[in-house]
Amino acid sequence: MIIAASFLIYETRFFLMLIGTGVIVGVLPFVLTIIQESRESTEKEQMFIEFSRNLVESVKAGTPISKSIVNMKDRPYGVLSPHIKKLATQIYLGIPLTAALQIFAKDVDNMTISKAITLIGQAEKSGGEIGGILESVAGAVNTSDKLKKERKAAISTLVAEGYIIFLV
Repeated sequence: MIIAASFLIYETRFFLMLIGTGVIVGVLPFVLTIIQESRESTEKEQMFIEFSRNLVESVKAGTPISKSIVNMKDRPYGVLSPHIKKLATQIYLGIPLTAALQIFAKDVDNMTISKAITLIGQAEKSGGEIGGILESVAGAVNTSDKLKKERKAAISTLVAEGYIIFLV
C-alpha cells in the first residue's frame, strides 16, 4: 500500500523515500521470522544437548531410559520443555519408546535432533549398553554444535569483509 501510495506523489522528492519505506515494511516480517526461527532452532539444539546429558547420567545410574525420560519431564529445558513433557506422557501412557521418540523428533522439527533421536531409538531397540550409546550420541550432537559455531564465526568475518568492500 505504501508503494502504491508513493506513485501519487511521483514528481516530488519523497517518492524514492516512500518506495524504500514500502520495501522495508514489506520485507521486515519475513526477515524477523527467519531470525526468530534461527534462534529457536539454536535453543532447541542447546537444550537437547542438556537433555541428552541428563539422560545419559540417569541411564548410567541404572534407571531404564523410559523411566529416566518420565523422571526428567519437569526439569526446565526452554523451548523443548513442552515436547519433553509430551514424550514423557506418551511413555507413561504405554506408547512404545521408539514410536514416542519418532513423534518427538517430528514435533521438534530439527534435523540435528531428529538424527540423534533416530540413533537413540535404534540403540534402544537393539539393546546393549544404552548408556554408552547415549553418551556417544550426546557427544556427536555437541561436536556438531561446535562445528556449526566455528563455521558461523568463519563466515561472519567474510560477510563483514564483503559489506565493507561493497561500501568502499
